Amino acid sequence: MQVNPYLFYNGNCEEALKYYQKVLGARIEAMHPYEGGPAEMPIPPDWKKKLMHARITIDGEVLMASDAAPGHFQAAAGLCGLAAGRGSR
Repeated sequence: MQVNPYLFYNGNCEEALKYYQKVLGARIEAMHPYEGGPAEMPIPPDWKKKLMHARITIDGEVLMASDAAPGHFQAAAGLCGLAAGRGSR
């Protein structure tokens, strides 16, 4: 069975994926911003460029990610810095 992790970020998903690309050799396959979603989707104007869905591969393994909608992000204890490529806090 193959598992494809889905990571949620607090507005820095694109930054994190580009970091993974640089450091781990990840291949960014898709980045879809919220502005491409339905017009009736309740997203603040300053969030339109954030990622609604993204897909990368690292050594053939698929990882999917997005920026959680405003107010819906919850950091995992001890991992919030690591997910953004900044080491643990």
